Amino acid sequence: MPKCLFLALALGCGTLHASDWPHLLGPTRDAVYTGPALADKWPADGPRVVWKLDIGEGYSSPVLAEGRLIQCHRLEEQLHVECLNPATGTRHWTFKHDMKFRDGAFFDHGPRPTPAIRDGKVYVHNTDGYLVCLDLQTGAKIWSRQTKSEFKSSATWHGCVVSPLLSDTALILNVGSTNGGGIVAFALDDGRTLWQATDEKASASTPVLERVAGKEQVILVTREALHGLDPATGKDFWRVPTRKQSSGNVYASSPVVFDDKIFLSGWYRLGAMLLEVTNDQPRKIWHLDDALSTHYNFALVRDGYAYGFHGHAWEQGGPTLRCIDLRSGKVMWEEPKLGSGTIIRAGDQFVILSDTGELQLAVGTPKEFKIKQRVQLVGRPTRSYPAIADGLAYIKGPKQLVCVDLR
Repeated sequence: MPKCLFLALALGCGTLHASDWPHLLGPTRDAVYTGPALADKWPADGPRVVWKLDIGEGYSSPVLAEGRLIQCHRLEEQLHVECLNPATGTRHWTFKHDMKFRDGAFFDHGPRPTPAIRDGKVYVHNTDGYLVCLDLQTGAKIWSRQTKSEFKSSATWHGCVVSPLLSDTALILNVGSTNGGGIVAFALDDGRTLWQATDEKASASTPVLERVAGKEQVILVTREALHGLDPATGKDFWRVPTRKQSSGNVYASSPVVFDDKIFLSGWYRLGAMLLEVTNDQPRKIWHLDDALSTHYNFALVRDGYAYGFHGHAWEQGGPTLRCIDLRSGKVMWEEPKLGSGTIIRAGDQFVILSDTGELQLAVGTPKEFKIKQRVQLVGRPTRSYPAIADGLAYIKGPKQLVCVDLR
């Protein structure tokens, strides 16, 4: 079964359209855009800016579904959840909630998790642990929880970074309690706790819901291990220990699942790991420290190769962009001095948003990488993923949300 069809069935999202980008990493959770074709060349001054909106701080990415665009940000001491008209940037409504969080490294103090939209509702998890379900049309609060205080979450240094994962009945979060609430499933309709599992502290990696070896599983990494969980009960199908992390140095990249294999990549001594799961028995194919160690971004997998930024965004010299052969972890090529950023694949092209706020259009194959177009669009630091729908890209910078036409 094609991955996009399976996900539409498994996630209860059969009503998704090409115009939807409803949660982190897009409709198929793999940073792949499948809508109308994008242009392979831009005007000299960059793609047309459709609209701009001044907003507050935060690394939360925009999402779009059911004709509404949602963006979370922080202004002064409040979380703002904005609902916008994606064509014009006009506000439909704004939901506000008090926010006192301060980043342990004095970086951006705004929201980091990306919201998710489903069936007329938007689910928001904030950096301070505030979890809320809102009516997509009106912004009215339906239910809320406080994951940090209720479960005594270990997400303290950079706050709660994990974005919500929605199954057909539950919102699943890597909360990080050491008292049996490491991973928690909340009912979509009323927010009650459906199950909780593990005593492991939270990473910054958002879980994914995938079919592995014929079985639907929640794949996620904590500060101690990679797990394959039953989405209905939280039961561990299997567990692979990883190198442990501290509260300030946590894995952020989501696992990538393909052909019953799982690719996990992370900075802070995780390295890169490829596993194969058969009959709930994971087998490590390889584990390397100098293949592709992603920091806060996601590794793209295509045709047996992985593409991503290798290295820490703030280390001297900065990250490099790499392509590796997933059969062995061999580095096929490396592009230095590109900084860090996020990558979305659109057909044979890559749309790259660098942490400097530059938007790039590139082509990457196992043999070469070439930037075709580039334009400075927003400021630094930019760590959000764009949302791309119907050829329009919605990009969150430090203090601005911009819509550009990539058609």
